[in-house]
Amino acid sequence: MSDDKFPKYSNIRIDYKIWMSSCDGLEIMDDAKWNLLIAIQEYGSLMAAANKCEISYRKAWGDLKKAEAFLGFQIIEKHRGGKDGGTTALTPDGELLILSYKQFRKDFQESVHQCIIHFKKSLKTNSPTR
Repeated sequence: MSDDKFPKYSNIRIDYKIWMSSCDGLEIMDDAKWNLLIAIQEYGSLMAAANKCEISYRKAWGDLKKAEAFLGFQIIEKHRGGKDGGTTALTPDGELLILSYKQFRKDFQESVHQCIIHFKKSLKTNSPTR
């Protein structure tokens, strides 16, 4: 079946957002924090990562500290620097977190993609204009 026969469904797009939170709703990890961690890994600097993600240094620092407090382990480690400034790196736990979250997102995307295909087929198959 081509989408031409069912134009009312051809322009449908399904959007979603995923995040990790505590049982009482405290947000731990979302796309913004995940992108911040990836930028820290890429740039070796919380300031540069915050700039890339277009958030303030203070917000970036606060968000990561809150996540660390809830998780019970350090995600990043900062090293003070001299005239050239310090560095920020992911801890081994932080690296594991982003690798695991990356795999989770990939698996989730594949599952959602299959659900979307099924949904669209269902719309086309059960369409009263068939």
